Amino acid sequence: MSPKGIAPADRNPRNSARRAACALFAAAAALSAAACGEVPVGTVNTPAGYTVSSDDVPVSICPSEGEHRFEGDAGLLRGAHFALRVECLASFDEVPEGFQLEYLLKEGYKLLPPPEGYEFTVVQFAPEPGVEAPYAVDDLTELTGKLVIGDQEWDFAGESPQPGAAYFAVVEKDAPVTLEITDAERVQTLDLRGRTRSGLIEALYNGSTDTVTTDVVENSVDGYTTSGSYEYWFDDWQYSTDFTLTREVYQPGEGWVAKTDAAVLSVSFGWLQSGSGLEWNIDPEEVLKISDANGELAATSVEHTDEEWGDGIWRTYYLEYGVPADSLVFTLKFHPDGPVDWPEEGISMPISGDETHELTASFE
Repeated sequence: MSPKGIAPADRNPRNSARRAACALFAAAAALSAAACGEVPVGTVNTPAGYTVSSDDVPVSICPSEGEHRFEGDAGLLRGAHFALRVECLASFDEVPEGFQLEYLLKEGYKLLPPPEGYEFTVVQFAPEPGVEAPYAVDDLTELTGKLVIGDQEWDFAGESPQPGAAYFAVVEKDAPVTLEITDAERVQTLDLRGRTRSGLIEALYNGSTDTVTTDVVENSVDGYTTSGSYEYWFDDWQYSTDFTLTREVYQPGEGWVAKTDAAVLSVSFGWLQSGSGLEWNIDPEEVLKISDANGELAATSVEHTDEEWGDGIWRTYYLEYGVPADSLVFTLKFHPDGPVDWPEEGISMPISGDETHELTASFE
């Protein structure tokens, strides 16, 4: 992300006193050294362990190009209750051209060199992460985090680092820089030096949407049978429905519902089960077949709810399937077959005009 122009004139007041004190310390050290003669090289510096942080930086403090930036999803961490992206990590002995550290350090403050064997290291999280957490943090959420730069540590309780937040420290050269976030007991880590991630909830990193609703399928069928000298029939039973699919790994109140390398695919659809004294009972596992690139899926759970609909019942079916975390495209084949029953007469009527409907649902 490119720097975003001019920041507001005011700076983060929480760091002002500390920065001013450090500036005063540096000035006093320089004055003392000057009084004793020529300043020995390396004896006046910004001390090891010096840190500055702010969660209110309005711009990208790193240049828009360079190896310090994290491209793609290399710096992305996502959980059920957080989503953040590392903008950049940079280490240096003196501030390189193009860095806008004035938005983090006190304006006009000149950093003295770090002690021998030490360097400046800055980490910033993207002001615009480009992703959102699926669920908001509530009183039952256990969310903690820790950012470590060398021997300096920042802890987070009930939250993750904020978008745009920046952290600056004087640490040993090439000191490890790591981020760890624990969300509902699942731990994800990012080694910022090695740019490696571990413990990822993989389904959260695949796909661009969590819910898909298919096109509507509709048709009408007729039924007919004979019993003794009697004929029984109905004409033009019309049905119309669509399918709603979701991919989830976490559900509020229930917690994690899938392993880190899997997801739960939930499918729901409505069906006019009865009306005018007739009943059209279907087996959802038989009339609906769902497959992904690996083949046909087997339902792990099948439920339904009923509500009155005129003189009949509207039934909503809910099916769940376990799928790999990277399974994003699904084919649905829906073929509601008969018979249709007339309970009052004890009659079961085969149907004609039935069709197979084929749909595709993509979470890409």
